[in-house]
Formats: sequence, C-alpha cells, structure tokens
Amino acid sequence: SKLLSKIEAAKEIVENISIPPEVELNIRRKSTLKSSVFSARIEGNPTLLDDYSRLSSKDKKRVEIENILKAINWIQERNKKDISVKDILTLHSIVMKGIEYEELGKFRKKHEGIFTTAGTVVYHAPPPSLIPKLIERLLKYTNGNKETLVPVKALLSHFVFEKIHPFTDGSGRVGRLFILMVLTKNDYGLKGILPFEEKVDKRRETYYKMLEEPERDTTNYLEFMLELIAEAATEAKGLVLKKQKVESYDTLLPRRGEILRLINDQKIINFDSIRRRFKNVNERTLRYDLMRLAKEGFIQKMGSTRGVYYKPKNS
Repeated sequence: SKLLSKIEAAKEIVENISIPPEVELNIRRKSTLKSSVFSARIEGNPTLLDDYSRLSSKDKKRVEIENILKAINWIQERNKKDISVKDILTLHSIVMKGIEYEELGKFRKKHEGIFTTAGTVVYHAPPPSLIPKLIERLLKYTNGNKETLVPVKALLSHFVFEKIHPFTDGSGRVGRLFILMVLTKNDYGLKGILPFEEKVDKRRETYYKMLEEPERDTTNYLEFMLELIAEAATEAKGLVLKKQKVESYDTLLPRRGEILRLINDQKIINFDSIRRRFKNVNERTLRYDLMRLAKEGFIQKMGSTRGVYYKPKNS
C-alpha cells in the first residue's frame, strides 16, 4: 500500500541520516512530550503543549502527562525483548499511578461495555475471567512472525487490545503505548520521534468510531491509522532533514528553550512576566536560567534591580 511505502521511506531516512547527538536528544525530548500531552488529550485532558510547564506538579492533569512520559521512556529503554503480560501490567502501573488506586497494574474484575453518549451499549467487552487468556493469545500474535508488516502488526495488536478492554480505566492510554511498544520492538520506533498521538487527537471522534468497527473487518481502521502514522512519519523525516546542523537553540535545556521562545515572542519582557509564566519554577532557578541565556549570547539584560528587562540578543 502507498501508506506503508510512505512510512518505510520516512523510516529509512530517520534511521540512516546522521544528526548530532544533542540535536537528536532534543528532538526526541520534544517528541516524547508531544506524544504524552496528546495521548492524555485523547482521554479528555484539556492541557495544551504550551500549558504543560505552567501546571503545578500536583495537578492531576500534569500527573497524567508525566506518567505517559515515564511509560514512553520505559518502552524505549526496554529494547527489543518479547512483550509479556507483565509488561502490559507494568505499563498500566506507570500510566495510572496517582490516578487509579485500587486496580493499579491489575486486569479489571468487572464487566465493561462501551457506550455511546446517549447511553446505548455499542460493544460488550469480554468477561474478566477471559482477559489473561485473551491477552496471552494476542501477545502470541504480537511477538510472532506471522505478520511481516510491522505497522500493520502494531495497529492490529492495538485494535484487539482495545476490544479486550483489559482495564477498568487506562485501556486507551496503555493501548496506544502498546502500538509504540510493538513498533519499537521491531525497529520501527523512528528513533523515538513519531508523535502520532497528535494526529489521533485531531481526529478523535473518527478514531473512537473506528475502534467500534467489528473485529472481522479492520480495513477502515487500518487505513485510517496507517494514514495518521504516515503523516507523523513524514513530519519526523522533515524534522531530521532540517536538523542536520546544530543550531545554538538545540543545545539548550528544555526549560531554557521555552524561556528563550517567550522572550523572542514578546521582544521585550520583565522578570515578573517571565515568573508568572513559569510560576512552578523556583525564582532563584529562573534567575540562573536567565543569567546563563545572557552569558551564552541568546538574550540581553537591560536595566538593573527592579527595572530589569530582557530582550532577544539581536533585536
């Protein structure tokens, strides 16, 4: 299919083009955060990418995003081992920590149905007693060699996983991480820069509708999801091609990059305005960040004590 060729072509470029390590790390960091924010948004978390750093560390919305972030990092570190039932439960434990208490890292014990907004049952998930067996059977397919097209295998694994609906809460988040897990295990992780969740979030209603399709016909679901992954892979390819040289920006820590972006956008800004934007960052830390940005030639400090303003270096 055209979409599979598109993904394959993007994969070849992302995997084989050499980009400086610090640039790659920066791209991966941003991409992982994007994946986490948008995966949480699909589940109803209203946080936007730019709002994330302003949330308090105790805010449930931030906890949800940070949990997904931790889970993605865990997937990328576990390499290419076969996926086990324990891995699925571990993912749930990471993703739902501080959100779900009673059934953390455990399969559901109650019957579940998928309902429309009008309250009509669209689908009855299998009874709890069958879940361990069904997940084992699914993993046999996922870890096996029967399906040679990796994106198809990852997406079909996800589709079946969502039909099993193994958790009372968190099946959606864990299911999308399962896609990433299958792709990463089979060398399709595109160096950790494939935030397809952003594409899913933009077409959330269609995504949920596709998951309601009967198991015997997954054609529409597959085409829809392959289209989204192809879009994300093409963007990843573009990013890598653009980033073959180190720009000074790429060497900055994420927070300093955000502060610099803010100053560049505002053209001239005082410390209080910066502090309001980063209210969860200690004042001393913020002043140190600004001092480093000035020392490294990114920004210019004007005035002294209470009348201090900051502006981009070349403005």
